[in-house]
Amino acid sequence: MDHAGLNWKNLLTLALAVGATAFAIARAPADDEAIFPMPAGKTYLNECGSCHTAFAPGLLPARSWRKMLAGLTDHFGEDASLDEPQRLAILKDLETLAADTPQANLRMRRINGAIPGNAAPQRITESGYFKFMHDEVPRHIWQRKKIGTPGNCLACHTRANEGRYGEREVRIPQ
Repeated sequence: MDHAGLNWKNLLTLALAVGATAFAIARAPADDEAIFPMPAGKTYLNECGSCHTAFAPGLLPARSWRKMLAGLTDHFGEDASLDEPQRLAILKDLETLAADTPQANLRMRRINGAIPGNAAPQRITESGYFKFMHDEVPRHIWQRKKIGTPGNCLACHTRANEGRYGEREVRIPQ
């Protein structure tokens, strides 16, 4: 039976297409989830994340990461020197997932778009993106003992080392 192009094959195709679309929508992150890709290996997390939050590479452009890893002997007042193979492996991971890469997601492209092309910022907390996302946080919150500084992302974003900075997951310590 075929009325106006409707038959069981067309209906099955339509049902599968609608089902696949619904599945994709259900699995897509909400706009406020702020999920950034993170390096697959453990080198970055183990080396950088042992002293501070392993910041998502997509929070800065590749030129920032290159500058940062070129100056590890004075990394924000600390000697964070690495063996050259480790440094190069971490740099490759950071450059691959930086905010200015072709595969950057929309949020990463917005972050990069707000940074002048000749700038290589080193502090994520001084970026326009960070300031915009945290403009409602009063100064006294940053001074809480369990937070200490705006750069301590893990204090409130408990899954920051996984590249997850979503508002629904924020837990501000007392």
